Amino acid sequence: MVDKKVIEKKLSELFDIVPETEGLIASDLQGKVIIGQTITEMDHSAIAKTCVAIIKASGTMGNDIGKGAFKTATIDLESGYVVIVKSDAIVLIALAGLDGKASLSLLKRNLISISKI
Repeated sequence: MVDKKVIEKKLSELFDIVPETEGLIASDLQGKVIIGQTITEMDHSAIAKTCVAIIKASGTMGNDIGKGAFKTATIDLESGYVVIVKSDAIVLIALAGLDGKASLSLLKRNLISISKI
């Protein structure tokens, strides 16, 4: 079971480590939001559910081509980026604007670390 307070603390610290971060969301593997923090009003539930769908589709593709299950993804969008990390119990999502490009690896590394808690 995921400790909500620990995840919340770690995500809050990540906002300080990577100031270009526009949002951090943690959900269960079905897309139910555990913690959601964004700098503007966003539908955390819709974001989490979409990321879970991406994970499922990517996992299917990985199995179809013999490369295995989904681990992480970085998605480039017109106005920013989404980093998705999945563990056995949790999905972590980071949102960043265009100014966050140089920090994507740092976001990903920290999300991976948090996912192992």
